[in-house]
Amino acid sequence: MYYCRKCVMPNTRPGISISTEDGICEACHNYDKKDSIDWFRRLRELEALCDRYRGCNGNGYDCAIAVSGGKESHFQVYVMKEIMKMNPLLISIDNWSWTETGRQNKANISEAYGCDILTFSLNKKVGRKMLLKGLEKIGSPMWYVDAAIYAVPVRLTQQLNLPLLVYGENVSYEYGGHQKEETYSAKKIFDNDVVKPVDWSLWIDDDVTLKDLNCLQNPTPAEIENMEMIYLSYFVRWDSHYAYEVAKRHGFRHMDHEWQREGTIENYNQIDSPGYLLNQWFKYPKYGHASVTEMASRYIRAGRMTREEAIKLVNERDHKLDQKVLNDYCDFVGITVKEFWNIADRWYNEALFEQDAFGVWHKKFVVGA
Repeated sequence: MYYCRKCVMPNTRPGISISTEDGICEACHNYDKKDSIDWFRRLRELEALCDRYRGCNGNGYDCAIAVSGGKESHFQVYVMKEIMKMNPLLISIDNWSWTETGRQNKANISEAYGCDILTFSLNKKVGRKMLLKGLEKIGSPMWYVDAAIYAVPVRLTQQLNLPLLVYGENVSYEYGGHQKEETYSAKKIFDNDVVKPVDWSLWIDDDVTLKDLNCLQNPTPAEIENMEMIYLSYFVRWDSHYAYEVAKRHGFRHMDHEWQREGTIENYNQIDSPGYLLNQWFKYPKYGHASVTEMASRYIRAGRMTREEAIKLVNERDHKLDQKVLNDYCDFVGITVKEFWNIADRWYNEALFEQDAFGVWHKKFVVGA
């Protein structure tokens, strides 16, 4: 295990490349490339693209935006509605539990910009089973939710006969992953490895059928051939903290007044649902990094934190699993905390961690080395 020399992202992040020439990861290199991009020209490209669809349904919706209600969602809607003058329908996936701040933010995104929101609520009975299956079978407790987050907006956009679907950032390109090319097209979003491809037979038993999982089925290339699917991050300079600064001006709320979270270094990222954060933490036993590594690396790239400051925070916090996160997940799926840890133990990477006689895991790596 070794680290990018600029940020604190290790080579264990799936799909990431760290240059053998300068020891710097592709996410840092891609961020630096932003300085040489003509963002005014890119914005005009977005405007020209929107010109093709603006008003295409008369007074109806002329595009859809996949949103959660968070800071980037606020930023996306601001660009498309306020700057591009589109009439978007916002499409979101419901959470099984919400923070009060998350509820307020989702309501605010509708009120601040004057947009309708179509919320898809997943089957809770199947969801309980699938969240536990994801934990047990592939070490990805939110696979079911993430699969829906990717598949459902496309399906609904198709069914409503809308020609344009807008996403935020290209996760693979922005943060490091399997897709190395910068592109405005999001048609290959299903291959970015965020939602691991899994044989469907893995999920099927007496309790869960393929009909129960129909909403997770990704469309074929032929089915989306006539759709425009775009990443906003290609057209507008993308930065998580800057999106937060913009969102605050439009009523977005941070989390500090409600919940002081363990295992994070900020109060505004992924704050909608407590239990969903288990997915972020579960990267730690598998890959040796979690939320703190991710956000600290973004701060370093943006010049908001030094690498030395980041290493200190990663050592202090990255391993922590917030009790509220754990309880929210366990209460929903119906297992005890002890049962959770018995399952989690199976997913610790023994090349990175060792377990003592009392069951506690200790890292064998040095952060930043």
